[in-house]
Amino acid sequence: MKHRPKHVIEYVLLRALLGLANLLPLRAALAIGWLIGRFFFSVLRYRRDKAIARLEEVFGDRLTAKDRKKTAWTSFRNLCFNAVEAARFHKLTPEQIQKMPLYQSIDQVHRKYNADGPLIVATAHMGNWDLAGVASKLDDLPIFSIARRQKNPLTDSLLNKMRNATGMEVVLNDSRVLQNVVKKLKAGNVLAILPDVRQKDSDIQVDFLNGKASLGAGTALFAQMAKCPVIPVVLTRRGWTQHDCRVFEPIAPDPSAGKKEDRARIMQELVSVLDAEIQAHPEQYFWFNKRWVLDPAK
Repeated sequence: MKHRPKHVIEYVLLRALLGLANLLPLRAALAIGWLIGRFFFSVLRYRRDKAIARLEEVFGDRLTAKDRKKTAWTSFRNLCFNAVEAARFHKLTPEQIQKMPLYQSIDQVHRKYNADGPLIVATAHMGNWDLAGVASKLDDLPIFSIARRQKNPLTDSLLNKMRNATGMEVVLNDSRVLQNVVKKLKAGNVLAILPDVRQKDSDIQVDFLNGKASLGAGTALFAQMAKCPVIPVVLTRRGWTQHDCRVFEPIAPDPSAGKKEDRARIMQELVSVLDAEIQAHPEQYFWFNKRWVLDPAK
């Protein structure tokens, strides 16, 4: 099967960057990520103006123009650091995870699972959001996530291999995703999910980032169908290489409430926790997301 030249070029570049990220020591690899990020942010100005406009929309006069630019840069730099770290996830060991500042929080989730059974870990696009799932898997938590197919079949295959190398199972976001996710939860697994993404056809709007956001209610629907709680978890990066994690009170479905009303309640409680953390640490959030939560639903 022939592949488009664009897909081949993307694949070759990705393989080269992954190889470089694994060849160098961590800080040197992060420095390369920093340089790439600075080029895209300062020279190509990749989505920079849009991210700064979003910060102004959310924070208004609480952030100066200088603060907005600095926050946007830190957010983009963090994305580059995340990519470098993701390329090296396969090198992580349980012993390394146990030495990280985030380990106590991961262990807290694990104790909750041991006591009460299946649950959903919901986190925002903050810090290194993928690390929560990988660290949990290395701590022997039976955790899985949901992933979309990439348009480029070559990079899609490569990224799937990277995910599988960490041992964390991935459920594809296709027509059977609801059935597959609920089945795995009922079998005793843990779902890691990112709920802070706009959903055009959602019938639920929540108060989020000083506006109204149309978010997919999948997190709440999974919780209802599997009869399990949602636990908000937030990661933040400390410096270049350290990661903190906070675990919040679980949000449980209410079987006595109407299904739609309870989904709205679960989603609002969840995003209210995430909102407070984003407002407190705006530099940790990914303001460059193409599916921006406050864009019009239609």
